[in-house]
Amino acid sequence: MHRLLLLAHLAAVAVYLGSSVFLALLIEVVGIEADAPTRRARWAEIFSVYNPLSVGALGVVVMTGAWALTPYKEAFGGGYFERVGGPLAGKLALAFVVVLTGTWISFGICHRLVRAHQGEVPVTDLELARIRTRLRGALWLACILTLATVWVAIGMGVPALPG
Repeated sequence: MHRLLLLAHLAAVAVYLGSSVFLALLIEVVGIEADAPTRRARWAEIFSVYNPLSVGALGVVVMTGAWALTPYKEAFGGGYFERVGGPLAGKLALAFVVVLTGTWISFGICHRLVRAHQGEVPVTDLELARIRTRLRGALWLACILTLATVWVAIGMGVPALPG
């Protein structure tokens, strides 16, 4: 069961990171020659796929990570925090920032654009340029934070489960 959780955890991290890199590259080219309303419509289509995919992947990461800790809590009892807590604190802090950044991207940037498109709110090239700049920075920040979290996780040195 532990290996299945780890596989699901790593797959969800890969989906989140891959979709974020893909979106960061895609927003640079999709609709670049189109007028602002057409460009926003194309972005809205892409964001309508990215949002549930990325938020779902982050949800799977959080849940599988939490479930994977349960055997350690059971095995180490009162000594859990002494044996696992130190290395885990840094990883969890980074993971928390990744989730915050990911939800900001999906709900604070992408979803707002989708809703504006659905409501036919007028849009200008300048507004879309600002959104792209903000989104570009947020996506690359999320990717860097995700890679840093993976790096910390690899170097954690969590003790093996007894038995």
